[in-house]
Amino acid sequence: LARLNELAGTDIQPIHEPARVGDIRQSMADITFARRVLGFEPQTSFAAGLEQSIAYYRELVEGRLKLSSTT
Repeated sequence: LARLNELAGTDIQPIHEPARVGDIRQSMADITFARRVLGFEPQTSFAAGLEQSIAYYRELVEGRLKLSSTT
């Protein structure tokens, strides 16, 4: 969240609510199985992917705003 805030220029703080029925209590991203079985290796780091995603969505929003202002 700290990196996301830094890239987006925001200061969003998490709100921790009580667990709900069906919530996953612990989860960790682990690509070991994909590496072993599929030979998968990420081509983009998490940080770079986050930056690219933010840039993409900013362009998408700006494009929609431009479209809506011309119609």
